[in-house]
Amino acid sequence: MELPADLDELPPQVDAAVYRLAQEALTNALRHARNASRVLIRVVAGAGRLRLRVTDDGQIDPARSVNHGFGLLGMTERVQLLGGTLRAGPAPEGGWTVDAELPTKVRR
Repeated sequence: MELPADLDELPPQVDAAVYRLAQEALTNALRHARNASRVLIRVVAGAGRLRLRVTDDGQIDPARSVNHGFGLLGMTERVQLLGGTLRAGPAPEGGWTVDAELPTKVRR
């Protein structure tokens, strides 16, 4: 896990969203990433944005649909409510990636 040291000033909504997004992405990796040997959670902050990236090196089951399930839909809604974006899907090098970007300041 990679996490910047200076995240003390995050609004509670963003802090909670990052925690829940990482939790859901990790749960999805544990449930769906076949033969995964690694899951990396990385948080980077800068220029008024916070980026959460969760990647695994598991194999994608070709028989299983790549359609987004309810967990990913909930993650997308959570991010959009805060003015951010979320992308999730197979990574070009294999495995799965969840990439969320959130503003570090939110409207009250």
